[in-house]
Amino acid sequence: MKEKTFQVGNRKFCALVNNNSGPVVIGLHGFLDNAASLIPLEPFWEGFQFIALDMAGHGHSQHRAEGAHYNQIDYVQDLHELVTLQQWSDVILVGHSLGGIVASIYASLFPENVKALISIDACGPLTQPESTTVEQMRASILSRQGKHASKQVNVELDAAVAARCRVTDMREEDASAIIKRSVDTNDAGKSYWKSDSRLRTKSPLRLTELQAENIIRNIQCPVLLLGADASFKQLNKTYEQRKEWFKNAQFVQFAGGHHIHMENTDNIGTTIRRFVDQM
Repeated sequence: MKEKTFQVGNRKFCALVNNNSGPVVIGLHGFLDNAASLIPLEPFWEGFQFIALDMAGHGHSQHRAEGAHYNQIDYVQDLHELVTLQQWSDVILVGHSLGGIVASIYASLFPENVKALISIDACGPLTQPESTTVEQMRASILSRQGKHASKQVNVELDAAVAARCRVTDMREEDASAIIKRSVDTNDAGKSYWKSDSRLRTKSPLRLTELQAENIIRNIQCPVLLLGADASFKQLNKTYEQRKEWFKNAQFVQFAGGHHIHMENTDNIGTTIRRFVDQM
């Protein structure tokens, strides 16, 4: 895949693209990941323009301005501005984890722009009950205190890969592919993080379950939900609770962990392509 830059106002978004013509497919990665996590799916998008986007603050894309933070709805705003400026229509959204949540919210808010939604190990927004409002807001403020736009922080690649694998269910080769896109080298030859450290701060407030229902019920396009049996997300349970909210959805579960699309690529890619071809 090749590098491509999109200018949205005064903000720069980077992506990996397959340079094909045809209908537009936008790939949205998970939290603290980047476009490299979606490269394995590229062979399954023959005949489509596949655009794996680095979301703001991730990968090679520009960080948010000093004083800003990373709110979920702002990713939706970024996506809408990009789709509008590029004059794309009938887009297919493919999102993993956070990317699946962002894609589902966008498909609900702007159904006229979305032809299909494919969500990998995500089933709509994460929620918290209203009774946790004070707890959530306090934790968010404390996590953001003193956090500013990222300075260059040196990193040792092998140590970073090992650390990622210790706290996730990822394979070493998958963690390495993602981290390499999150790291650059300065003039002194030292590796440093390109991703914004403010990504690790907490959201001020999650949606409630009733709000999630309102969002999911307004998704008009066909939806494919792909779960992983060994993932902490336990998507099969979430889908069981929410399946009546979808107008047109199917759920398929595969063996694997949270980054199921990277470790069980053939099954995931084939299922996605079959879903798209049958629409």
